[in-house]
Amino acid sequence: MKEIVVNDTNILIDMHAAGLLEYVRLSGTRFHTTDLVIEELHNSPYKRPSIDLLVEEGFLQVVTTSQEEMAEVFSLYSDCAINTNLSFVDCSVMHYAKKHNYRLLTGDKKLKHHAIDKGIIVSGLLWVVDLFVEEGLVEAHEMILKLNVLLGMNSRLPKKLILDKIEQLEEMKSF
Repeated sequence: MKEIVVNDTNILIDMHAAGLLEYVRLSGTRFHTTDLVIEELHNSPYKRPSIDLLVEEGFLQVVTTSQEEMAEVFSLYSDCAINTNLSFVDCSVMHYAKKHNYRLLTGDKKLKHHAIDKGIIVSGLLWVVDLFVEEGLVEAHEMILKLNVLLGMNSRLPKKLILDKIEQLEEMKSF
C-alpha cells in the first residue's frame, strides 16, 4: 500500500515555491490535507492555482472535517493554546495524521515538536526532496537548482540543513 502523508499549509507553500508540486502527480506516495488548510490557502494573499489543480485532478486528497472531528480538533486546539500558539488549522492536520497514523509533513517547528510529543511521525521538505529523488522523479542537479531557488525566497528555512542536502545531492551527481 502506498504511504499517505498529511500536508500542512506551509509545506504546500514551500513545495509550490520550490517547484516540487508537479512531482506529486508522479509519486508513489499519496498526499492528503484538510479542508481547513485549503481554506487557509484560499484566504491568503497568494493564489496557488497549482495546488487547486492537484486537488481537482485527485492528486492532493482533501478531507472534509466533520462536525464531530471539528469538536475533536477544537479540543486539541484548546489544549495546544495553553502551551503553544499553534493555529486551529495546524491542529486539524495534526489530528488527522494522528487519527489515521499517517506521516505529517510540516516545516513549522512548533507543530513538529507538538506532533512528535503526540506520537506522530513528522517529516519536512527535505524528506519530500529525498522521496522525489529516490523515486527518480527529479535528477539531483535539477533538485539542487530548486533548493537554491527556495533558499533565495524563504529566509525562515533551515539554511544549514538545506545546504547539507545540496552537498549530498552534489555528491550524487558525480556517480
